[in-house]
Amino acid sequence: MTRLLDNTYVPYVSTKHHQRFRLFGPERVGVYSRYSGNSVLPLYRMSAAREVLYGPIIFLITGVFRLEDPIAGWILDDWEDNVTISSPFGLNVHGWVDDKYWFSRGGWVWEANIQNTILPYLRRHEVAAAIRNLYNDFASHCYTDVDAFTEEYRGWGRGSGPFYKNSDELRFLNWLRDTLVLEDGETLWLAPGAPRRWLAAGQKIEVRQAPTYFGPVTYRIEGTSMGVEADVELPTRNQYSKAWLVVRAPDGKRIRTVEIDGKTSQDFDARSERIRIPVKAGPTHISVRY
Repeated sequence: MTRLLDNTYVPYVSTKHHQRFRLFGPERVGVYSRYSGNSVLPLYRMSAAREVLYGPIIFLITGVFRLEDPIAGWILDDWEDNVTISSPFGLNVHGWVDDKYWFSRGGWVWEANIQNTILPYLRRHEVAAAIRNLYNDFASHCYTDVDAFTEEYRGWGRGSGPFYKNSDELRFLNWLRDTLVLEDGETLWLAPGAPRRWLAAGQKIEVRQAPTYFGPVTYRIEGTSMGVEADVELPTRNQYSKAWLVVRAPDGKRIRTVEIDGKTSQDFDARSERIRIPVKAGPTHISVRY
């Protein structure tokens, strides 16, 4: 078991068979030992990689555990409260993180394009948490002087490692794509992680021929003073069962009415801010009023 910041306990989940405790060693305390200039045992450097970069978050990304199961919540809570915050274990994982900086510095780690919780949060429909990590990832890893993502950073504002690492940059682009187009089993989600301000009056989201497992998808959503207008062309290459358009209105306004191709539709969930789109070939027009 491991304690969270609210003094509750959840099971500790390891990626190593029969491991019952964390691998963080004493040289991990107070300094990122890789850059300390001291001689340290390899175990201590590798322990951080094992517990953080290749920790149990990977079970959620790869579908080993279902995201609706309790174990997914335990893993995410441990990640937020222990692995990426300094106070519980006195660890300087990627720069010291005081509890008060949980939003801007917690929840992600020094090589955020290898391990990140953006996709699990999107699939759990915890959109605000996914957006927070996407923005923090970009702010910490993108260096405008070289116009590229760094592989990692030693501390706040000090990038290290390769500055031109295609795999890390592409991982970020994949997650950005997931906020706009996301497959989940036989379900296609459109705009599942779009920030609310992107649908303010006069703003629009436009996606053209975005590749998905089901085929390319195109859509355009534009905010108005009363709601949104959307035009969608769903993919037709591979079969899928459902398609949802997520409308995250500014200020959390609730969906009141929906029209699809000029006909009133009741097939929407105002609480989860989603509208079911008829799976068909050709264009579909959707009008939403708050």
